Amino acid sequence: MASLPKDPSRRDVLKALAVAPAAAFARPFSIDAGIDSTQPQPGLKVGIVSRHLQWTTLEDAIDLAKTAGYDAIEWNVRAGAHVPPERVEQELPKAIELTRKAGLTVPMITTSIQDSSSPHVEAILRTAHGLGVKFYRGGQYFRYDYTRPLAPQIEALKPRIASLVALNQKYQVTWAYHTHSGLGNIGGNVWDIWSVIKDFDPAFIGLNYDTAHTTIRGGNGWGDAARVAMSHIRCLAIKDPRWERNADGRWVSEFVPIGEGLVDFKARFDLLKAAGFNGPVNIHFEHHGLLGTDVGVWKLPMPRAEFQAIIKQDLDRLREAMRAAQVL
Repeated sequence: MASLPKDPSRRDVLKALAVAPAAAFARPFSIDAGIDSTQPQPGLKVGIVSRHLQWTTLEDAIDLAKTAGYDAIEWNVRAGAHVPPERVEQELPKAIELTRKAGLTVPMITTSIQDSSSPHVEAILRTAHGLGVKFYRGGQYFRYDYTRPLAPQIEALKPRIASLVALNQKYQVTWAYHTHSGLGNIGGNVWDIWSVIKDFDPAFIGLNYDTAHTTIRGGNGWGDAARVAMSHIRCLAIKDPRWERNADGRWVSEFVPIGEGLVDFKARFDLLKAAGFNGPVNIHFEHHGLLGTDVGVWKLPMPRAEFQAIIKQDLDRLREAMRAAQVL
């Protein structure tokens, strides 16, 4: 896709889309240039999101992930994380060097980047590129204002996302929007955010597809949205939800260990495999009170050995489903 000015107008966006090569959207989807997704790909690797490790030091977090058997860590580059965004140039190289020394990889980071005006955006992307990180999760979710018509709000996101294209081209990275189901969040049903990003080259603009949130919003219809948006599903966030009645008798979604909820993981991986998906796969922990908070603030609510057993169990169960789908 053509480069855009930092603050693109609607005309700039339409012009850039008009010259985007059609082949970018017609070819078999592949994460890395030069890989033919019609051919068998190496097995998918599984990482852990570092937010759930923010109760301990960077070095200990790496040890926990390695001991549990993870292949990678998705480091947070956000306020309160092991890598604060204002210190990304100093702290991210250290985190990645130690992670790689332990034999793990860092294909993806989590950021608060929403558009080209987000704080520290260029420092983060420049540092990520220099370290060989190819993917970054976008920032806080775009939200609906239910007092106004929704369709114009969705359309208004296109210039904001387009403003990242030139930066992503420059640093050869992909922005991946997380499909969160929370009330008012744009993207949980996939259809709305896909209508925004569908004409952008998936080499630079894509989705961090969340198995739990897309189930909460999509129910048994998750597959329709996934098939439509498949060309832009670049990264995979793993969680499992189920419905429970709360104290008021209302049905609410709760996160549970992998395999104890509603997600048919084999079916998800069967679909992804057929499409040639080979992006980052990262497990999130929002059950057992492990969502976490800031470094130096959060105290682990259980013995370390119990935490280690929990993160290993979810990994083992996910890999069982992945083996069944033959993506390991």
